[in-house]
Amino acid sequence: MAYVVPADSLEELGGRWPEQGWLLVHDTGTQVADTQRALREAGQYLPVVPYSQGASIAHVMDALSAGAAGYLEWPSAHDALQRSLETIMARKWQGSATSLAQARAKQRIDLLSPREKEVLTSVCEGYSSKEVARTLGISPRTVELHRANVLTKLGVRNVAAAVKLSVEARFESAAAEMAQSETSEIAA
Repeated sequence: MAYVVPADSLEELGGRWPEQGWLLVHDTGTQVADTQRALREAGQYLPVVPYSQGASIAHVMDALSAGAAGYLEWPSAHDALQRSLETIMARKWQGSATSLAQARAKQRIDLLSPREKEVLTSVCEGYSSKEVARTLGISPRTVELHRANVLTKLGVRNVAAAVKLSVEARFESAAAEMAQSETSEIAA
């Protein structure tokens, strides 16, 4: 069963994101970017589908590169709109579980202090505590304390799980960087 919950702004939602669904966002000003940022900060993943009247191809490509699930021309004939929405939904639901895991992983990684992130990055690259200590100019014991804090804050039991979470979180940003790079190449 599908239903619509209209909201004029993010503030009107009050941080109460639906557990599932997708968001149609009128593409004016920074509305789409603000919605995507709010979702990331909340550790949520809902497909965002901007809509507007007469958007340029470059503008639509920018929205898609920034992570939009699709783009709708508005107003649109009922049949055309329904076909577009069905296509977007079918394509986006395939990757939604992965995207949700990535968003949640990033949210957990963001809990770490800058030093803890440095330690985690070094551990992910395969460095020992002594090597990390030497590189960061701190004692090996301090590195061990940071590693313990990383495991606690991430809610994982071992370094392997922390590395896995780090990979999940970075995949999202790497994919965004790759999409941005491809868009830049097309524009050139």
